[in-house]
Amino acid sequence: MERRLHKSAPLNDPGVPAQRVICCGWYVIRQAIMRAFAIIAVAVFLCIEGNVALAQGGTEWLTLRVALYPAVPQRRALFTQLEQQFERMYPGVNIELVETYEDGDQTKSLADTYYSGGLAKVKADVYEIDTILLTDLADSSKIQPIELPFNDFATTAVDAVRRNGKIYAVPHWMCGNFLFYDNSDASVVAVVEQATNWSALISGLKAHDKKLLVDLFGRSTLGEWYLTAYSDIVGLAQAQMDVKATSQPDRRVVNALSELISVCSNGFCRNDDLHSRAGYYARAFVRKEAQVYVGYSETISYGLQDAIENCLGRCLTKDTIGIRSLPAFFEPRKGNGVGWVDGLGIDTSVHGLKKALAEEFVRFIVSDAGYQLVLEPEGDGDAPRYLLPAREKLNIAKAPLYPAFLAAHQGRETGIQPGINDALRLMAPNLNSVLPTHP
Repeated sequence: MERRLHKSAPLNDPGVPAQRVICCGWYVIRQAIMRAFAIIAVAVFLCIEGNVALAQGGTEWLTLRVALYPAVPQRRALFTQLEQQFERMYPGVNIELVETYEDGDQTKSLADTYYSGGLAKVKADVYEIDTILLTDLADSSKIQPIELPFNDFATTAVDAVRRNGKIYAVPHWMCGNFLFYDNSDASVVAVVEQATNWSALISGLKAHDKKLLVDLFGRSTLGEWYLTAYSDIVGLAQAQMDVKATSQPDRRVVNALSELISVCSNGFCRNDDLHSRAGYYARAFVRKEAQVYVGYSETISYGLQDAIENCLGRCLTKDTIGIRSLPAFFEPRKGNGVGWVDGLGIDTSVHGLKKALAEEFVRFIVSDAGYQLVLEPEGDGDAPRYLLPAREKLNIAKAPLYPAFLAAHQGRETGIQPGINDALRLMAPNLNSVLPTHP
């Protein structure tokens, strides 16, 4: 376990006994030595045991097949960064990205089928798992229990990957919808920051002739919005049970989401074409086509990148974008909103040398260096990806919106019941059929 080291007191501090200073110094040294030995132990294990395997003609363990979560900005570039750095750390190791799988006589894309059975069918050594699917994968013995490599993961993230007292994935990203707004517009700021519920927010925006952008199309998207709204009424645990019991949407939720659609730009929020365009809504918001936008933290990266490349000072920037958690659909609210976690799990068939290698790869991805590698912009022409790390107190340079994201994500709960993903996707078409297409 890695521990954060605190700066020790100065040696000339009269309020600190010399014995305590010496002890603290030895503690710091001991922790550094233990971490160094841990790194050496992994390298020695892979080297010695690997040499034995090589002598016996076995090299398959040197290749690690990884199925990362596909819905992230510039996913191939992100993977390449991780792959190249890890292969430099362990020469001879080969990390392969898995993006397709065979289903009968068809080759299918994991990105297209991730939530509709693709993750359950794809074969890899390491999987990045949206925790809405984790219970089903653990129950089917597709993945094995794993130990957390650090002790500073967010409590909500750890809760999301624990099943029956065992950890089945190492938290990587925290996910959920945030409310973005133009904080250079005083009327928008007054409405957004004072609204405790959606009705107040919507009426306030209409009063000032302001618009909102949000994606309310697609099975997974509508399923998440339904669970978010319905959980405000009955709580998340009961909401999951009710969704699995019936595929017919609650009329109160239908009315609440219809009210939300009423403040959207005409036709924008219920559009299949726009739903399929990654980052469209965030780019439109940053270009001031609406004053409020709802989306995941990482989506704002698309808008900020567009501002850097194309806007010439006319767009919103990191300094003029406000962030808050979603208001309540119903009050008093039962819970603190819904969020999700993407975690890294290891296939049940992986053991021995390959398991040691897989564990070290997972550890690298969620290490300070792994996060900083993919989250810190390489130059002034690059926007931060703004994926939300599952570890607390990380220092991500040149990405000033992180504190606001972390504050707005606090306390969210995650759906963990078996079959909840399929139940939400089954209910979504029924919800889609009763929601208005236009305001």
